[in-house]
Amino acid sequence: MNCHIPKNTLSTRPETTITTIPGDKSLSHRAVILGSLAEGRSTFSGFLTAEDCLNSLKVFKSLGIEATQIGTDLSVHGKGLSGLRAPKTTLDVGNSGTGIRLITGVLAAQAFDTQITGDASIQKRPMKRIITPLSLMGAQITGQSLPGKTDIYPMLSIQGGQLNAITYTLPVASAQVKSAILLASLFSKDVTTVIEPEATRDHTERMLQGYGADIRREGTSIMCSGRKPLIAPQGRTIQIPADISSAAFFIVLGLITPHQGLHFTHVGINPTRDALLNVLKAMGANINIHSIAGEDFEPHATISVYPSEMTNIDLDPTVIPFLIDEIPILAVAAMFAKGTLRVTGAKELRVKESDRIAAIARIAAAIGVTLNETDDGFSLTGRPQGANFTLDSHGDHRIAMSGIVLAYAAEMSATVIDCACIQTSFPNFFEILTGLGVECTLES
Repeated sequence: MNCHIPKNTLSTRPETTITTIPGDKSLSHRAVILGSLAEGRSTFSGFLTAEDCLNSLKVFKSLGIEATQIGTDLSVHGKGLSGLRAPKTTLDVGNSGTGIRLITGVLAAQAFDTQITGDASIQKRPMKRIITPLSLMGAQITGQSLPGKTDIYPMLSIQGGQLNAITYTLPVASAQVKSAILLASLFSKDVTTVIEPEATRDHTERMLQGYGADIRREGTSIMCSGRKPLIAPQGRTIQIPADISSAAFFIVLGLITPHQGLHFTHVGINPTRDALLNVLKAMGANINIHSIAGEDFEPHATISVYPSEMTNIDLDPTVIPFLIDEIPILAVAAMFAKGTLRVTGAKELRVKESDRIAAIARIAAAIGVTLNETDDGFSLTGRPQGANFTLDSHGDHRIAMSGIVLAYAAEMSATVIDCACIQTSFPNFFEILTGLGVECTLES
């Protein structure tokens, strides 16, 4: 499916409140996983009903878990740490890198063998980063090789068994790798320690604490004790906030187009996820955060944004792990700001759903913006020059959505190829666009 955006003539639009940003994808994955491993029933509201999270739910149903999903409400009947059963077929996570890496940490400790894979994009995602620490714990995992590559790729074959506790220093900051180790550590008999070079998203730690796990942080080290039962919270529904990574596309749209104000309700503002807001504010963005709630689990708030004159900055490399998914749409914001945006320390962008540094460079080249690409980042200067463009997303939902926002804000006509991937994380993206007056046509 392709998306065609005609040339728009922008005019000031009225103040608008958006209440339909979908639930946080990272939290929805973890809700399925920890709800399945806990004892008792877990209930959630705000579950993301997109392909990635529905695939995680399907995986755990294949592992014997009973769950009911009605719209964005999810009920998971957990069977405890020893309650999963062998699946009858190969497990399939679709397009989800989070899904395959976190679930592999769980499967490595089971009393049965499994195979897990995903779509063509997932089959090109490197897995040695989780296989190495899991192997140190005693896991036996094999995968595929690719021509000219030295890493290991799905499909993964996992021989389940008893795991040992380890102390592991992450070579690079990665919430996915950290989480895979922490989930595996739940099944070991001692204390596993994960040491981070820099702090990363802490959704797994927060949710584990909510389920009664023996987990604590000391400086850059996270310690988790194994074999302690997880207990589903009783008498409450856990609210999954709206995904700030999804809201980011419309936050930037509100900053670079003439709206009287866009307001987004119940958006997650976890301190390990709100770096984009801080970066945009440092660039001069007019952003107001208010009505804060949910501090006991995952904080959320209303975010209001207004058209802003921004100036680009040099990104501190230590911030990169906290906004790695938002860099494509940040690059779009930078194209409407003064000066040069400089990004370093973002080599992880090379191995996302696509090579996102190369994708941002293609966008810049198509619209006349100066971009100098490096191995771990880029520098970007200049505003769109008004040329129409075609962008192939290569199945990367964040690149597709960034291209659409750019075309509208730059008053360009554009065709974005392969937009079906947007369903993996943001099923009502086009519905919100239409509500904001953005014209676009979907073509199969």
